[in-house]
Amino acid sequence: MEVKNIDYSKPIEIAHNVFWVGKRSELEFEMNVYLRIFEGNGKKINMLIDPGPSTDLEVVSDKLEMVLGPGYQIHLAFINHQDPDVGMNTVFFQRHFPNLQVIATEDTWRLIRFLGLNPKRFIPIEKFKTGKIKLITGHRMTFIPTQYCHFRGASAIFDEEHRILFSGDLFGGLTDSPDIYADESYWEGIKIFHQIYMPVNLALKTAVDNIRSQATDLKMIAPQHGRLIKDDLVDDFLERMRNLQVGLDLSQRSKMTSDSFISAMNEILQEVTNKVDAVIVNNTIRAFGSDGSFPEILVTKDERIISVKIGLEEAFQLFVNQLLIDLNEEQTKKIKFIVMNTLTFWNINAENFSLEESGNAESVTADGDLLEASDANQSGEPINLEKVMQALYKHSGGEKFARLATLRLLVKIPPQLLKRNNIEGYNDLIEMKETTDADFAHHLFKAVETIIGKSISEILSE
Repeated sequence: MEVKNIDYSKPIEIAHNVFWVGKRSELEFEMNVYLRIFEGNGKKINMLIDPGPSTDLEVVSDKLEMVLGPGYQIHLAFINHQDPDVGMNTVFFQRHFPNLQVIATEDTWRLIRFLGLNPKRFIPIEKFKTGKIKLITGHRMTFIPTQYCHFRGASAIFDEEHRILFSGDLFGGLTDSPDIYADESYWEGIKIFHQIYMPVNLALKTAVDNIRSQATDLKMIAPQHGRLIKDDLVDDFLERMRNLQVGLDLSQRSKMTSDSFISAMNEILQEVTNKVDAVIVNNTIRAFGSDGSFPEILVTKDERIISVKIGLEEAFQLFVNQLLIDLNEEQTKKIKFIVMNTLTFWNINAENFSLEESGNAESVTADGDLLEASDANQSGEPINLEKVMQALYKHSGGEKFARLATLRLLVKIPPQLLKRNNIEGYNDLIEMKETTDADFAHHLFKAVETIIGKSISEILSE
């Protein structure tokens, strides 16, 4: 759940003695640094988790002083993997605190030692045969392997007291606002980041299984990029991550399929330029330019898309979403038609994409053999669809346009309703004569009304 009115210029206590001390730069690719204070048995240990890049050093240092006071000490630094945005600041902290000890895997150490860290102050995770460390304060932490996510030596660390998993790049993601806590929409940023940087689904699946088995009763995931995940989103995102196709999984798509998507997008851009407004195309191309913090999702050159860095379907949906931003009704209508016509031409399954904003459905009352949705829900009686589909065909003006209109229907009906009615594509829908699913019928009727521009009552009375 997102927390409003947070001052990101100050440390944020995400749990007792656990602080976010990072920086919010309002780039799409934010970096997080965490401070964990252990107090017990008359002792106090301050540990930095993924100390961050040198560009954030001043901000991190100032926030540490806000929490710990002037003259503070840092005793430990945990580093998830070797990237400089994760551990570069460790060098500067170790110069200031010569006794600071670094905890990382041996694979990670082989690379981060070249930053100039003191080899005598390195503690390998492999030293702890059980994967657990007990501090003199009485606290316990668990090291959880997350190999190849995205580095072979990556390791998360689990705070057993607060049930927080500090996950490094795993569960990191792109953001469009400085909010520190994730909501449902954050998954899209996670998906894009992982599709580009993670090698293969097997690595994600293995990491998630390790987390589930070793981080029981997990309350929060604190990644090194993006937002913190908590509450009901934890289990939900774990399951999504376990099934996410990334890296090599996506690159196995045939070149022909990839070329079809890219050609379709470029054709849409050309059609929008010719028939709607070239400014829309310019804005779309510019929107996919990188701000320098993350690679381009769609790589463009000379107002054309030349390659895609993430899944083809995801890239196409983002492309369409961007095209439809801030348009008037007439522009929106024209572009949706261009998109649907192009999908049909390139034989790309339209049901995988949405051209509609989600919203609450309105009640629909129809005459003749069609039942009111509320009545159908109660009675379970069949709702006749044949007349509506015949009317759609009649108003479309021929076989080719009827097929296009039917494809437009598919993207206007929620996927869960299509699945519930065993509709996997165009043929399943046109062959459907009736249904007892009132929700499905409701969305179908509304979609037909939108496409034809008349109410169901008017359509059937003609």
